Amino acid sequence: MRTSTACRYALVTAMSLAMLYGSTYETFKNFRLADPGAATDALEYVKIARGEPDVDLTGPHFHRWVTPAAARLIQPVSDRLAGDPELAAKLSFYAVNLAISTVTGLVLFALLQGVGFSTVLSLLGVAAFATSRVTVLVTATPMADAVYFCAVVAVLYLTVARKTAALVLLLPILALSKETILPFLLLPLLTDLRRSRAYGAALAGAVLTFIISGRVVDALYGAHGPSLVDNLSEHLEQTLLSLQSLITPGGIHDLVSGFSLLIPLAAVGAWLNARHQYVTIPPVVVATIPVAAALAVLSGNLGRMVFAAFPAVIAYALITVAHIGRGTGPGTGELSSTS
Repeated sequence: MRTSTACRYALVTAMSLAMLYGSTYETFKNFRLADPGAATDALEYVKIARGEPDVDLTGPHFHRWVTPAAARLIQPVSDRLAGDPELAAKLSFYAVNLAISTVTGLVLFALLQGVGFSTVLSLLGVAAFATSRVTVLVTATPMADAVYFCAVVAVLYLTVARKTAALVLLLPILALSKETILPFLLLPLLTDLRRSRAYGAALAGAVLTFIISGRVVDALYGAHGPSLVDNLSEHLEQTLLSLQSLITPGGIHDLVSGFSLLIPLAAVGAWLNARHQYVTIPPVVVATIPVAAALAVLSGNLGRMVFAAFPAVIAYALITVAHIGRGTGPGTGELSSTS
């Protein structure tokens, strides 16, 4: 059984890496710092990784140091491989983000298996994640969101799998991924963990770690960056504009662009599951939808922010796929991982 499980996850890792590389390489190759397109944040992250002094200290970017720091660690290797400074910077971020997104795909697979989906359907869910427009953007360009999405699915998996010890140990580390992870750290409180003193202590430790990290970074840059409260207040002022944009074609496109046709598939899957009770999607997973939607409205970044609900959206979309595929061939329509 152990060998079978190890082989299965080795296969998933290889396929996840292959799908991510296939979907992101062209974007990586064609990305230019002089014309970053939708990845304008990449300019700041590259400056942080290079240790340049002219980092924008008025925004939150310089507090998101995890990915730039990892890219800086392998910068000497990418410098020798690439020769060109811009290509070296791109390559170091690409290597880091590709590895992180591969881990995200692996954890997503484990989560879908834990919810009750078959190996084939769970692998299809990984493919949906790996080929998403948002995944391609945050993996192929010097962005800091890949580790954030990894943190989201890690919290969900460890909660659903009842790996409380691992969750408690990792929580302070996950809190460093990005400030928007903090609401997701509250989701395990929807489960029995709300009565766990260990989780309560870990949650307090995660918030404290996040605050200390911000103060240390401020000290290193000799600046006082915006606090979480400052960011929240600033974004609250933009909420009305974000809500108004939702009724425009452009706003609707931004909202669904990360998921594309997965949105209608997920909506149908939610209806089918309510009617037939195929699988039980844990409330902690479902709750990512309103949390991600709220963050999207607050930030004004409808596409990338709402994508944090990818575990729930993909799970519901898979229910539709399985429902349509039932009876079309041996195992092609199975939902259950034990079928």
